[in-house]
Amino acid sequence: MPRRSKGARLWLRRRRGRPTQWVILDHGQEVRTGAREGDIGTAESALANYLARKSRPDFGDGHPARVLIADVLSDYGETHGPTTRCPEIIGAAITKLLEYFGDQTVAAVTSATCKKYVQWRVLQFNARAKVNARPIKPSTARRELVVLGAALRWCWREAKLDRLVPVTLPTEASPRQRHLSRTEVAALLAGALGWDQHGRRHPAKINRHLARFILIGVYTGTRHSAILRLRWAPNTEGGWIDLASGVMYRRGSGAVESNKRRPAIPIPPRLLPHLRRWRRLTASHVIEYAGRPILSKERRAWGTARELAGLGVDVTPHVLRHTCATMLLQLGISVYDVAGVLGASENVIRRTYGHHAQDHLRSAVAAFSRRARP
Repeated sequence: MPRRSKGARLWLRRRRGRPTQWVILDHGQEVRTGAREGDIGTAESALANYLARKSRPDFGDGHPARVLIADVLSDYGETHGPTTRCPEIIGAAITKLLEYFGDQTVAAVTSATCKKYVQWRVLQFNARAKVNARPIKPSTARRELVVLGAALRWCWREAKLDRLVPVTLPTEASPRQRHLSRTEVAALLAGALGWDQHGRRHPAKINRHLARFILIGVYTGTRHSAILRLRWAPNTEGGWIDLASGVMYRRGSGAVESNKRRPAIPIPPRLLPHLRRWRRLTASHVIEYAGRPILSKERRAWGTARELAGLGVDVTPHVLRHTCATMLLQLGISVYDVAGVLGASENVIRRTYGHHAQDHLRSAVAAFSRRARP
C-alpha cells in the first residue's frame, strides 16, 4: 500500500569508528536522538517529542473533517504521554500511526481505514530485532489503534473535537495459555546455567542473571520489566526488595498505579534464601552486571537457555507469569488470592487461567451428591 509521505522518521546511522546511533531524518535534516542501536525505545520517544515540538496543533472549530490526525496525536503525546507509566510505548505507537495516516484528517478514521491499517502493519517486521526479525502481529497493530482511540477521546474531552470519533479495533486474540510444567521449569533453569537436555554443560552459555530472572518470575508472577527494575532499596524508578520484613515492593516510590497493577507481596519462603545470597553479590539491582542493571539484554540469553532446554519459541519470558498463576490455581489457591499475587483482576484470572482451577472446584460440585442429614 503506497504511503503519502515519509515525513520525519528514524534512521540507523552507521559511521566508521563511531557508535551506531538512531537519528531523525526529516526532509534532508538530521537530528540526533542520543540513542544507540539497541535503545530503540529511547529513539522512538525522541521522535515522538520531535514531532510534538514541530507540529503546532490547529483544531479550529473542532470538526473532524478540519482537524488533522497528526495534530490530535501530537497534542495527546505532548500533553498526556509524559504522565503515563510507559511514555515510550505511546511514542512508538504515535510514530507508526503518523507514518500511515500522514496528513489525513480525523474524518478519515473509519472501520475501513482501521482495518487497512492492521493489514499494512502486519506486512512489516519488528525493527527491534537485530536478527531474524518477525512480522508484526495483529495484536501490535491493535495496541497502536488503542492509542489512536485514546488520543481522540482525550481531544474530545478537552473540547478540541466537537464529537467523539470511534476507532474500530480488530478482534482481540485469545489469552495465551502456554505455561511450563515443573519439569520444563527445571529444564529452563538448567539451560540458563549452561546445561542441555543431554546433561552436557556449555560453560560459554552460563547466564546466572537469567537464572535469577526465571526464579523470580516463577515464584512471584512479576512482570518482565518490573523484575529487571528491582532494587535493594526504595527508589522512584521501580520496585525493591525489603529483606528485613520479607516483602517485595513492585512499584517505585511515589509511582502512580496503572492498569497493570504492581502490588507488594510477601516474598515466597523458597525464594528468600536466594535473594539473601544475591544481595551479597550485587550492588544496587537484584539483576545486574558490573554494578549496572540489565534492562533489556536478557532476550538473547533467554533464547539460548530455551534452546538448551529443548523448548519451543512459544516459551517467552511472559510465560513465567502464566506458570506462576497456573501452579497456584492447581494447588487450590483461590482466584481472589491469585489475583492479589499477580496484581490482576479476578475476571482476568478466571478468563485466562480459569480452566486450571477446575480440580479444586470438584468438591463444591460434589456437594449436590451428598445425602442430606436426617
